[in-house]
Amino acid sequence: MEIITSLDAELKNKYPATVIALGTFDGLHLGHTDVINTARDYAERNRLKLAVFTFSNHPLALIRPDLVPVRIISAEEKIKLLESFGVDYLINIPFTEDFAALSPDEFLDRLACFNYRCLVVGENFTYGFLGSGKTETLERSGRKNGFDVIVRPLVKMNGNVVSSTGIRNLIQAGHIEYANRMLGRAYAITGKIVHGEQRGRKLGFPTANIELLHGEMAVPAPGVYAVTASIEGSIYEGMGNIGNNPTFNDVEHARLEVNLFNCSGDLYGKTMSVQFYKYIRAEKKFSGVEELCRQIEEDKKAIKTYFLNKKQLPDT
Repeated sequence: MEIITSLDAELKNKYPATVIALGTFDGLHLGHTDVINTARDYAERNRLKLAVFTFSNHPLALIRPDLVPVRIISAEEKIKLLESFGVDYLINIPFTEDFAALSPDEFLDRLACFNYRCLVVGENFTYGFLGSGKTETLERSGRKNGFDVIVRPLVKMNGNVVSSTGIRNLIQAGHIEYANRMLGRAYAITGKIVHGEQRGRKLGFPTANIELLHGEMAVPAPGVYAVTASIEGSIYEGMGNIGNNPTFNDVEHARLEVNLFNCSGDLYGKTMSVQFYKYIRAEKKFSGVEELCRQIEEDKKAIKTYFLNKKQLPDT
């Protein structure tokens, strides 16, 4: 997959005929993948290259920096997923003042270097200065200039529109299973494994820790979760905890601690990607170490049962 980071004039006539999926794609959830899959189907039928147009930064970073939402997919994961979808060209450009000032027609002129035959968008898509271009505007341009336009309806689940905002709210409220259904994958947080207080090791439950301070990713509600962790190509089931260790009251900032099942060795400094699958219980202050250890054993048993049942279910 080739990644293009600008719409320069010298790109003209460089690319073969394409179909382009357009959108912010800030979550790559089921609604976003519906648009991309539709574009991919069109590309395959018409022997075209598949391109995805999106932004390397959230548009609000320019318009209202104070309102930029936390991410529900990292830039690295986004690129990896798009590549797995069979995308030939990722047009991943920054949303700048110059770009924001383009009229709808000027925006389409910039895209012309990709020799597009079809544009695929969601029904809430807007483009051009202050979002003045709508799907109706795009369809008129298509009829006038001889390219196809496909407008996809918003994807709904249980009557609710699948949206990045909705998924973000679900994650932060701890409704991780419903959020995952809307995402079409397990929500993940990636970071470097850092040193903790070594308390988990002393209690018999060593943990790999990721600091959440200053993080850009949405943080699930405090509590215990069934998770898997990917470390250097290996995947481990585990028990994840997000919180401040209220029983000991000595952790200033919330962190993600993961007790990895069937994993040993020095992990410090390595990158770990933690996938969240099920919320087990809320964070709780215990009367002491003995009560805490009993609860951790129960949590671990519940999580192992969850993963065992998950493996036995078809298509999971």
